[in-house]
Amino acid sequence: MGVGNQVFDLFITIFTFISVGCSVVIAQYLGAGRRDKAGQAIHISIAFNFILGFASALVALFFGYKILSIMNMPSHLMDDGYAYLRVLGICLIPEAISIILAACLRVYGKSQPAMWVTLIANIITVFGNMIVLYGFFGLPQYGLEGVAWSTVVGRVVAVILLFCLLFYGLRIKFTPIMLVRWSSNMLGKILHIGLPSAGENLVWILHFMTASAFIGLMGETALAAQTLYFQLSLFIMLFGISISIGNEIMVGHLVGAKRFEDAFNRGVKSLKMGFFVTIGVVLCFWLLRDPILNNITDDHNIIELLLPLFLLSVFLEPGRTLNIVMVNALRASGDARFPLCTAIIFMWGVAIPLGYFLGIKMEMGLLGIWIGFFADEWLRGLTNAWRWRSRRWQSKRLDLEN
Repeated sequence: MGVGNQVFDLFITIFTFISVGCSVVIAQYLGAGRRDKAGQAIHISIAFNFILGFASALVALFFGYKILSIMNMPSHLMDDGYAYLRVLGICLIPEAISIILAACLRVYGKSQPAMWVTLIANIITVFGNMIVLYGFFGLPQYGLEGVAWSTVVGRVVAVILLFCLLFYGLRIKFTPIMLVRWSSNMLGKILHIGLPSAGENLVWILHFMTASAFIGLMGETALAAQTLYFQLSLFIMLFGISISIGNEIMVGHLVGAKRFEDAFNRGVKSLKMGFFVTIGVVLCFWLLRDPILNNITDDHNIIELLLPLFLLSVFLEPGRTLNIVMVNALRASGDARFPLCTAIIFMWGVAIPLGYFLGIKMEMGLLGIWIGFFADEWLRGLTNAWRWRSRRWQSKRLDLEN
């Protein structure tokens, strides 16, 4: 299931690049007072992501076994993994659309309704998982495939709710013809931000999958520990990501209005806030490491692998927050290519070779892989922060007059 979710995350990354481009374009247009152009960007983004979602579902259906094999999934788990991934592929279509709708709501300042929709969808998914896994209400147990179907139901409900909130709640006129009548100029603006953003996220996912393949060579215990710790690290990252998303929207509005000094100061304030919040959260995780580990697993071998990672996270996570906040600020200004370049250089020039050397060659195992991640996050974060301080991003504002 962990490997299947990593593949699912890869496709989500592909969808996200349009939502990133859409968010920045809408934010800058709203800052410039062009609400009509913002609506046009929404329609084009929905249509484009639908096409991407459909294509990705076909890839998961026809090439699922090959993808899982590349990920070094154990052969005795291959059939269950493919059954899970195949159904999860259907989920990619509503997920692709909901990503756009939620991003648009956030740009219009409606982050809370989008959050509630996500909560509702997750509750439906969890409740569905309980039914299919434990056979509640007299129903048979469907295993991993049933889990995937409950995820599909949750995502479909989310799309319906998000659509109503965006077009009826905000009174944005929905014009079906605009879904097929694309403006090449508008699509170009979205892709100008979205493609480099997709490239950066795709580079991250591929380098993470490569590192996971290294971990696969260490055995099932290391894979299980990696899956558990990655879920915990995602929770820690949530706080920095939330601050960076809010910062991205505000910077986009300010850059669209040509208030560059305010945009710069906003980025610096958000970085400081993210830094302090992340340090507080990660220290709590480290102090509570024993009860956390005892609640998520009773395997002492897994616990031994995870304990050093909790200490490493105290130093890693602030660097990750630095990187996330600065990357989103640069994207919001229109300077999306610079983070892509730093991602390619440091992920593949530092994280992968260093992780392989320490984890495989020096036999440090899982800790060695994560030390590679640590070096990458800090080097990228400092480089992107230098770019923000240089103010070269001011010349990257989108051409909103055409």
